[in-house]
Amino acid sequence: MLREDMDDPNSALKAASWWTRGKAALLDGLIFIAPMLIPVAMTIAGFVVAWEREATKGLDFTTGTTALVVLGIVLGVGVLVWAGWLFGYRQGVTGTTPGKRRQGIHLIDAASGEAPGGPKGVGRWLVPGLVGGIQGIGNIVQLIDYLWPLWDPKKQRLTDKAFGTRVVVGTPN
Repeated sequence: MLREDMDDPNSALKAASWWTRGKAALLDGLIFIAPMLIPVAMTIAGFVVAWEREATKGLDFTTGTTALVVLGIVLGVGVLVWAGWLFGYRQGVTGTTPGKRRQGIHLIDAASGEAPGGPKGVGRWLVPGLVGGIQGIGNIVQLIDYLWPLWDPKKQRLTDKAFGTRVVVGTPN
């Protein structure tokens, strides 16, 4: 038995496979993208209409196009807040997302075996997105983070290691 396994009280729990985690992430991604399409389309439409008028007057935002762009941005921020709650805070509190529930896996705190808690869930959701937003090296780090479970003995992402979490098979207690 590895020394690391002796220190881990939850080593008996079966780690979720990379494929299972990937399918859950894809489903969660679709759930996030679907409501985001509306505000993105509204914002783009507002800019396109203003751009069409540019030929004669320069970039021309009327009251309608301005309202469309502002409403699109406000709704987009609303979708981001909702996603932070669902995929961050709620996942931390319950250990699941819609994709994880569908795949029969859940998130636990590596030390206690319980759901990690809301703040840890938000951090686990937010940090990879922020790191991925860094131009150049951020995308490489994010790719390595997603692929890390393929060779890690506990099938953890780097994010899981940083936040002390694991994704395991089964439903939360």
